[in-house]
Amino acid sequence: DFDCGEEKLIKGFTYLPRQNGPNGDVKNYRITLSTDGQNWSEPVAEGSFPRSKKEQKVMLKAPQRARYLRFTALSNQDGNEYASGAEFTVLAE
Repeated sequence: DFDCGEEKLIKGFTYLPRQNGPNGDVKNYRITLSTDGQNWSEPVAEGSFPRSKKEQKVMLKAPQRARYLRFTALSNQDGNEYASGAEFTVLAE
């Protein structure tokens, strides 16, 4: 879960996989939003990242107001039950 500090207009996010090995690189993901950190929206984005070490940028279909963004890794590139990442950025204004 990521806390933006205050309610913002969330447009998307970026995800950078670990740069020192493939362990835990996210493949499938889901994004949900919340204004209070307790009640979460239906998924506002779901998808799959390619097997790559490049930063991945995902934009929501429509910007939405929220304070919290929950990034859920549903699977990793090797089919293991753990996930990792180097950097995650919430794109908001």
